[in-house]
Amino acid sequence: MSPHNTPEETMLTHRVLQSKKGGGGAEEQGTGFQNEITTSLSNNDSEQDPRNANKKNYMLRRICEEMRFNIRFTKKTLRITTLWGVLVFIGYQIGLGVRPNDPPSVKWLLKPPPTLRQMYHSRNCDEIPKGARPIYTKEQWQRFRDIWKLQGGEDPSKKYKRNDRRNSKAPPDLVPPFYAAQTTNGRGRGVFASRDIKKGEMTYGGTKHYIFFYDGHSYRRFLEALTDEEACDIMKFTWPQHGIGPRDESVIWGPMDDMALQNHGGKKRANIGCPKGKHCGLFDEYALRDIKRGEELLCDYSLFFSLDFLGYEKWKEFGL
Repeated sequence: MSPHNTPEETMLTHRVLQSKKGGGGAEEQGTGFQNEITTSLSNNDSEQDPRNANKKNYMLRRICEEMRFNIRFTKKTLRITTLWGVLVFIGYQIGLGVRPNDPPSVKWLLKPPPTLRQMYHSRNCDEIPKGARPIYTKEQWQRFRDIWKLQGGEDPSKKYKRNDRRNSKAPPDLVPPFYAAQTTNGRGRGVFASRDIKKGEMTYGGTKHYIFFYDGHSYRRFLEALTDEEACDIMKFTWPQHGIGPRDESVIWGPMDDMALQNHGGKKRANIGCPKGKHCGLFDEYALRDIKRGEELLCDYSLFFSLDFLGYEKWKEFGL
């Protein structure tokens, strides 16, 4: 009898020895006790052996982990499937367009973003008097530029290479020789020479005061931060143009200083612009002839913009 036997094993062994001393009938009884010992020991072994217990615990953990994984996978799959279905439904509905019988909530959800023409009319720009309009101060121009910067605006010219032909040749200390005032012919605001300007003299250069937009969403967001009158002005002060981005992308851009008030003179009356045969960077302008002090400075819009700005095809590239 091993010193390591359990009390149960010791008791069962003692009973077997007692039964063997009793004779033939007791021998059969001993066989029964031996079977009982074998069963008891096998049960004790399974319960006492840590390897079997660890194996059972390991299998239970594996089953639980697989169940948890399947539940997580099912939930994730359900969410992705639901989101995908919603996106497909919205895309399908947008393809069909807003229909008259759709409920207001669906019409609001599927309503496409406004175009330039729609924003122009929703801001009541047609009702703004075309006569004398207020002249923006330096602080107001700066506010427009600050809003643009806070919304993540970036000047693409900062990414031009040194040898890029679009780089401005304007000196850093250039002071444009003009000021903003009301015109005398009823055209509203304009810019006038603050001194005599000689032919070939630079009157403006660079993009330091310009704002740029690479997509229609950022342009709409900028307009939403402005009053109706300001937004109506900005829509006239800005235009889309190709070849301005670092990789010649199209952008919406415009000056946020008195240069924005410069009026159109056509090819015959324009007295500032880029002289023939001269390379001009962005946005370099020169006097095309001698200009007297107090004379209005005029350019030719057709060189970079369409006079019918609401119907300008390039706006459609930006979803406007």
